[in-house]
Amino acid sequence: MHKINPSNAKAIYLYQNDLKHVRGYDTKTIDAALRYIWQFDRFTGSGDFRNVERAQIVKFKDNLVEHGGEDGKPRSPSTIVHTFGALKSFFEWLGTQEGYKRSIPADLPPYFSAPLHLVEMASAAAPKVVPTIDQLCSILGAMPTETPAQRRDRAMIAALFLFGVRDGALITLRLKHVDIERKRVFQDAREVKTKFSRTSMVDWFPLGEDLETIVIEWVRELRSLGADDEAPLIPKTPFRPWLGYKTIELDFLTSAHTVRDVLKAATAAACVPYFKPHALRSTVARLFDDWALSTKEMKALSQNMSHKSVLTTFRYYGDLDDDDKHAVINAIRERQRNPRGRSVTDRLANADSHTLGLVENLLNLVESRRS
Repeated sequence: MHKINPSNAKAIYLYQNDLKHVRGYDTKTIDAALRYIWQFDRFTGSGDFRNVERAQIVKFKDNLVEHGGEDGKPRSPSTIVHTFGALKSFFEWLGTQEGYKRSIPADLPPYFSAPLHLVEMASAAAPKVVPTIDQLCSILGAMPTETPAQRRDRAMIAALFLFGVRDGALITLRLKHVDIERKRVFQDAREVKTKFSRTSMVDWFPLGEDLETIVIEWVRELRSLGADDEAPLIPKTPFRPWLGYKTIELDFLTSAHTVRDVLKAATAAACVPYFKPHALRSTVARLFDDWALSTKEMKALSQNMSHKSVLTTFRYYGDLDDDDKHAVINAIRERQRNPRGRSVTDRLANADSHTLGLVENLLNLVESRRS
């Protein structure tokens, strides 16, 4: 049985408060960090943190990498890296606290650093299935629409794509947040579950009237059934009659699992490989290169994804699929073979408005000097 050291328990409790109230971490992140710290505490027999030695850290690391967790099951590179990272941060913090400053040398926490090969493996992006526009059209076209529940499911997928929001945000949207006239969605962090609790105004992405019509007709259907502003955009089904009257009572979904279940059924029916709801954001982002004709337009599209920086969009969502990459590389190869084949007109056609403005000013300057 694990006997808890009171000094260690107090230190962990104070660190928990630091994570919550000073660093502002959410409960899930804090619980994960504490779980890793308690794991190390048990491994060392709850020896006082002041007396932790480098040899104990090395032994703990080797054991976790070679033999897995306490249950003997192997851990993924990502879990191992997160475990070491949490312990390193904890001991760095501990070394600044009264009663521990002299006991924990500054060169002790770095011993929790993860092996570089595991860091590389943990950060390597797994192959991600990103649907194409044609596949999404096939999915929506194959979905039945005879019942309100079926129309809700179709609107669910169309809205995910059209709004570019995460599934957690989608299931917390209320009808008042969706403006079908101006084609906008207000992600109010006080009511909508957004990443980092960030409030933002999202314009519907220019994906065509067919997609917009699906969402608009669904909103109007809910309104016709008596739904008010506070009703969920994507409610639970089947709808319950309200005290026997014609209006209905709408409840919010309690989990985004419903979104994934609907997507699994829809992709299977359309014979399309399953993809996670979040992959739809990548589908939208891959269209930015075709949509944006200037840096300003690219900024607008990136901000509409609720990204503070265009680099975030490029880094996490802007990857080309293999076919597009192949076509681009072949085009570059052909250009290298015939470097003079591109006319000035061709080059200007691909330039953004800022570049064109600079060129125009330069030509005007040359012309004025000639005259």
